[in-house]
Amino acid sequence: MPPAETSHPPSPERLEALIAAAEQLFLSKGYHNTTMADIARQAGMSKRTVYTLVPSKADLFGELMAHQRQTRLQFPEPPPGASLEDTLCATLAALAQFLLDPVQIAMTRLLITEFSHDPDFTQSFLAGRMRKGKTHLQGCLVEIAITQGASPEMAAEMSGMLFGMALGEFVFGVLCGLRTAPAPKVLNTRIRTAVRMFLAGAKAIKAEET
Repeated sequence: MPPAETSHPPSPERLEALIAAAEQLFLSKGYHNTTMADIARQAGMSKRTVYTLVPSKADLFGELMAHQRQTRLQFPEPPPGASLEDTLCATLAALAQFLLDPVQIAMTRLLITEFSHDPDFTQSFLAGRMRKGKTHLQGCLVEIAITQGASPEMAAEMSGMLFGMALGEFVFGVLCGLRTAPAPKVLNTRIRTAVRMFLAGAKAIKAEET
């Protein structure tokens, strides 16, 4: 159904209510089994109103994913004089808090489940899901890449390595139901250890090249 014409921007309050209804239904019924009519009823809106806010279910899902990243993934501002180690630890801790949250785990599982229905849909949203965190972590590592004479692409590769060391086992284990989310002390210790090993390794590589 095409979106209805409107001369006014959508109400933020209505869009937020629609997103909240969509989140609840997507998590309880799955994306594939949820219809826009279901969401309209849950939100207490008519389908016509819903289509003035978003043109399709896929667009609504995109709004939901963006809303979650914007409101639930917040990186702390490094204090003046903060070391790179502390900045990386704080960044990874914020990313872990987001990814290991039960709602986010459920959303990631939902996306993986949808792969059999629409692989492109799953791949697109999973990539977008990590973009904010990956970009922020990559930005923290640009200085290291530059001092090593590497390209910005190397910073992107380094961010993937560090994420895997610090959080990969935890995120994968929780997603697969093999473990529960780690206690804060365990998580912070793992992050700190991974960051120190990573920075020591980067320093050693630089020393070998000079």
